Amino acid sequence: MPVHRLLSAQPRTAHQLARPVAEIPFGRGFDRSPMRATKWALVISLVFAGISCNAEQAKSEVLIKNDGGGDIRQYIAKYLYLQLRGERVVIDGDCLSACTLALGLLAKDRRCFTNEARLGFHAAWIESGKPGIRDSLGTGVFWLVYPAEIRRWISRHGGLTSSVIYLEGKELAAMYPPCRRPNRSLKKLRD
Repeated sequence: MPVHRLLSAQPRTAHQLARPVAEIPFGRGFDRSPMRATKWALVISLVFAGISCNAEQAKSEVLIKNDGGGDIRQYIAKYLYLQLRGERVVIDGDCLSACTLALGLLAKDRRCFTNEARLGFHAAWIESGKPGIRDSLGTGVFWLVYPAEIRRWISRHGGLTSSVIYLEGKELAAMYPPCRRPNRSLKKLRD
């Protein structure tokens, strides 16, 4: 069941979300500060609240093309905004890292993939100037948001690690039918 439908069935409070987060086993060097956990609990609460709202018919189509990802919280906000506005999202070319959150944050009828789409998945990491500090909480958010079919695919391909794994071509088309028709009036999504 897609996250946006699963989550709308049982709204949760920030307190209910913070409790399981505190129980996640984190790696060495992870910032366990209450402020960081509170920020994530707030973001997750907003996700639950935003996804449970049903937007009306799509107003336009937005193109995501060759997106390398970035800050998870910004992508959650961006996709919730698009979902609430009723925008239809067309993914063309690379959609990597946090960009892939579209799979769980946008309803299936609000997103489609071109034949050139390529999704790249990996574990989250913290940009702190030091190379490769893994972010267990961010990786947990990926896992929570991704639909079951994506979690199964990721598990079959070695899980979320520092290496990027790609879902594309026939394998992607078998999971999600490609866009029905190209639309020349697409708006390019800007940060």
